[in-house]
Amino acid sequence: MLVDKTNYLKLIVITLIDLFQEKDWNICYHTISGTSKDFKKILPFQEEELTPYSFIVKLLFEFGQYNKYKEIYTAIVEQLKIVLPEIKITASKEEFSVNGITITDEIWDYILYILKLSNGEKVEKPLSFDSEEARKFYLAQKRNEEKIKNLRSKMNGDQDGLIKSMLTITYAFPSFTMEYLWQQTMAQILWLQKNAAGAVSYEVNAQAFAAGNVKKGKKLDFFIK
Repeated sequence: MLVDKTNYLKLIVITLIDLFQEKDWNICYHTISGTSKDFKKILPFQEEELTPYSFIVKLLFEFGQYNKYKEIYTAIVEQLKIVLPEIKITASKEEFSVNGITITDEIWDYILYILKLSNGEKVEKPLSFDSEEARKFYLAQKRNEEKIKNLRSKMNGDQDGLIKSMLTITYAFPSFTMEYLWQQTMAQILWLQKNAAGAVSYEVNAQAFAAGNVKKGKKLDFFIK
């Protein structure tokens, strides 16, 4: 992940098998990827509106020491060490860094963006702001959208539905095994599922073309565009 022209952060995404087998990763991911409304439920006594960054900072350096938050704190710290192997959490400065780069609001938003993409969620790329006032205005707009829409885009744990998708992929692409697919990310599975449906449709149409059972002038479009 590129921070600027010379600095990079190493980010490791989670595979499907980890999504279903790693309890601590699910605790970590669903906690840090929530909305301000979700953060308020976890820290209900906070008066200010919590952003993803201010929430993680408060959890790591202020509330993680209490028994009530010990499980969440431990899961987050241990899992962040996996997805960000060069992370360093400095309690005395109340900051955390990766490869010497201090994590800021914008960097943390981008890390969450990458993690959500790898989990198959449809999310917009984080914006960059010229001033703190511009950032606050944007966040205020986003909070209003949350109140109006009241929607969340999270993995619902529907393993049966996922297995059906994977079977569709193996049917369309026999060289892919179930074992191989479990080692991919959710984003990769969704991409393969979309193209698997296109491949099956293409095969049916190709047979129809070969047999001459098509309308005159109709073209056979390839499924990958």
